[in-house]
Amino acid sequence: MHMQKMLKRWWFWVGVVVLLVLAVYLSGYLEWYAEGAKYRIQNEISNQYIKSQEAQQAALEAQYKNDPYGGATPEETLRLFIEALEKKDYTLASNYFIPEKRAEELNLLPEAVKSGGVDMMINAYINGKLTSEKYGGQDKYEIRLFPPQDDVPFVFTLIKNPFTIKWLISDL
Repeated sequence: MHMQKMLKRWWFWVGVVVLLVLAVYLSGYLEWYAEGAKYRIQNEISNQYIKSQEAQQAALEAQYKNDPYGGATPEETLRLFIEALEKKDYTLASNYFIPEKRAEELNLLPEAVKSGGVDMMINAYINGKLTSEKYGGQDKYEIRLFPPQDDVPFVFTLIKNPFTIKWLISDL
């Protein structure tokens, strides 16, 4: 009897409708929030990646800014590089490369010494022919070093360090 009276009251039905609307709203909100969690995780991973790339870029930029190596001209950088090879100072020689390639070039130099490539390069510099040309604007240069009686050159690509205005070897 008490239940029948309650079912006839308007506030009971308003309460039921409000509870149903609230249940549907909460269900949708929780579904939306759960879907958004996936994207929030992806965004966080992306943000971490971007931050790591920015940190690497800042570290590389600091290396370029503080780099004392290189010559005022591409030819001077090549001369300094060859002089370091002649002195067998391979660490110094590798420092005439762009900072991101120095460790790799330092690791490759012992093999180049064993194969005779370093001696051939030094000989080509002393006794051979050298040609050079700019390309890609003002900040890129290519030097070709021809060994005597040979038409296959050693090719050096050099770039200008934008912070120190010195030339460094980017490719050999």
